[in-house]
Amino acid sequence: MSEPTAVELATRFVAALYFGTNGRPGQFRTIGDCASRAGIRASRDIDLAVRTAHAAGFIIVHINATQVMLTARGRDAAVLK
Repeated sequence: MSEPTAVELATRFVAALYFGTNGRPGQFRTIGDCASRAGIRASRDIDLAVRTAHAAGFIIVHINATQVMLTARGRDAAVLK
């Protein structure tokens, strides 16, 4: 089995965040919770998922760097998945 791509990891992460917040705007969740829901275990994969989703404009990373929130773009992308 091949390694998941950055896009695949970010997609799973964004979907997990969407379901973890019931799609509601303004809701933060911990990165660890989202990664766990998405089945992403390796720290390098978690970091890649967060960086990729952030670069795409799908998430906002809280200043404490342990929590994330979906942007409107991220919520729209999760619904389209």
